[in-house]
Amino acid sequence: MWRVMEVELSLMYDILYTKAGVIHSWFGYCIRVITPPAVATSLVLFQLSSKDDYSLVDVAITYILLGGALVLETKSLLGALGSSWALTFLCATQWDWLRHSAVCAGGWRQLRRAIFSLRQSWPVKVMMTGSSRRWSGTMGQHNMLWSRARQVDPMSQRLGNLCKMLGLGKWWDKRYMWTIDVSEKVKKLALNVTGNDMNTMGLRRTRWGERALNEDRYPGLLKDLEDYHGVDFHESVISWHIATDLILAKIDQRGDHVSDDHVELVSVLSNYMMFLLVDSPDMLPGLPQNWLYEQTCTQLDEICTKHIAGSPGNSFCTMLKNLFRPHHHRGWKPSELEKEIAIDIPSKLKRSNFINPRLTYAGIIAKTLLDRKEDVVYALLLLWLNFLAYAANRCNREVHARKLGSGGELLTVFWLYQEHLHQVKEGRRKGQDLV
Repeated sequence: MWRVMEVELSLMYDILYTKAGVIHSWFGYCIRVITPPAVATSLVLFQLSSKDDYSLVDVAITYILLGGALVLETKSLLGALGSSWALTFLCATQWDWLRHSAVCAGGWRQLRRAIFSLRQSWPVKVMMTGSSRRWSGTMGQHNMLWSRARQVDPMSQRLGNLCKMLGLGKWWDKRYMWTIDVSEKVKKLALNVTGNDMNTMGLRRTRWGERALNEDRYPGLLKDLEDYHGVDFHESVISWHIATDLILAKIDQRGDHVSDDHVELVSVLSNYMMFLLVDSPDMLPGLPQNWLYEQTCTQLDEICTKHIAGSPGNSFCTMLKNLFRPHHHRGWKPSELEKEIAIDIPSKLKRSNFINPRLTYAGIIAKTLLDRKEDVVYALLLLWLNFLAYAANRCNREVHARKLGSGGELLTVFWLYQEHLHQVKEGRRKGQDLV
């Protein structure tokens, strides 16, 4: 099922962002087939023509341009003929002899294997460079504690202010985001999403988190958290994201026996939802609440500053080294600094009076869950899975299409999966009505 959704995602990208609809037609294939011989003919004619009236520089540039054009057009021809779009085109063609020789006799598969073998040779690898149209299989990550803890020293603040003055604020913020591969655990977890609470329009009836923390599974929990769960989806993501870090840090400090796989999944999903809130807020339900995020960051800065007060700040050279060091392989495990700050936050909240209560809400949520006897980590896992499913289901379809290739593809995969569930459910219902 996951493979089907990945193929659908690739097809969406091809149709919306490439010229696949034009290339994989009779007109497009004719152009692809004719162009390389035409360029090669031009190159041969130029080679045979007299060049006495031209300078060596002009001749060299012409050879480079014609040679480069031949390489690019050959690459395009091979890519078009070896594409799965070509197989679909051949299966649907009205020319029986072409369909039989290419599909039935296995001609296209032999050609595809030959192209694949050719791609493995090092000269062609250089020639065929470029990203695949397939989804990269990664998901964005952003952690508020990790981000704020690394921006509170004076040198980081100066560089951050300088970047914002130069119009590089978004680039600076992206330095504290990273990507990880979508693991098999996440793929298996996605299959636990059901469409039982969908209406006939395919929309989820229950609010985010309510189905995960229902009364049958966790009696009284939703009622206890009613005032702190959040009236807006963006607010809930912020509160629960911080609460998740507080809970995981406390569990690690106490040495509680919990599933490492569940801890990993909770961290990954929590960081992914926060990544969407910061990088692609329009993919989440409701109006973007940037001011909530900024105010919470300011409050976290106060706590982080007090926590690391007295420790030596980073030098300018160290800051530059960290600035240009890629964070794409940070992983999901929190650093010791994050754990220390997460453990320290509840005590700081007791002595502070914040105007924006998101941190206070997070502290109350964490304490409420830690005081219960159930498996807290599993409850968080169900919650974040429900958050992700709700966001995917309620995201505007146009936004799903617009954000392909921007880090939000996992949300689109969840949306496609739920659309399949809805279609199956509606098909069964209509079948029963007919009976």
